[in-house]
This record gives sequence, structure tokens and C-alpha cells, in this order.
Amino acid sequence: MFLVYPAVFHKCIDEDGYFITFPDFEGASQADTENECIYMAQDFLGINLYYMLIDKEEFPKPTSIKDVVIEDDGYTNVEESFISLVGIDVQKYAKEIGKETVRKNITIPSYLNEMGKNNNINFSQLLTEALEREFEIE
Repeated sequence: MFLVYPAVFHKCIDEDGYFITFPDFEGASQADTENECIYMAQDFLGINLYYMLIDKEEFPKPTSIKDVVIEDDGYTNVEESFISLVGIDVQKYAKEIGKETVRKNITIPSYLNEMGKNNNINFSQLLTEALEREFEIE
């Protein structure tokens, strides 16, 4: 699931670097260079959407980029700031940051355990695939 949101890249007046905000999310990120801005913006967006995915919250509808303005807040060099769309594959991001495995004890009927062992079933893989289907993760 690839999502795109507008971001404002505020060029700082008093110091080198940028701070990055999204009209559709609270908080901000920061970066030293324009190249770092895109990486940090994607990471900020990914983290916010990751926790919404985990909590099964509805993702906010993206604000139209035409409606986003750079405000003169006293900290931003408006002329050197810019607006851009930032996109991220939420499920891919979630799989990447949540790729460590955790051990879970499960209880199943003994006949299923025996049938699984006799058929070389990888129970962890089967449970993972079933949970991904349940949560509609591609």
C-alpha cells in the first residue's frame, strides 16, 4: 500500500538545515541537507503510518498539495523552503522495521501437531502467512 502526503521543508533562518512538517500529522523531523530531507521525511511518514497500521487506525486523507502554504513563522526562510509530495509503501516499511522475530507459545490439538510434523509443516511460517492474510498485508 503506497501512500503519498505533502510535506513542507522549512529552511531554518538561524542555522543550517531544515525542519520538516506534514499538514496531516503532528510533530516534525529535521535534516541538515536537502538529500537528508527526503530520507527523514519518508522515515517520519513511515513511523506515523506504521503505528496507525499496527493500531488499525484509519489513515488520514492527504491534504491537497495545492492547499499547502509555507507560513512565515519567524523560524523559516520562506524563499528557500519548499513543498513536496513524499510517498512510502507502508506495508514494506512495516515489514522492514518489524522484521525481528518474537517467540510465541501456541496451543493446538495434538492431532494437528502430529499431522503437521508428518507433512513437514513449518508452523511459524504458516502462522505468519495466516496473520498477514488476516490483517490484509501483502
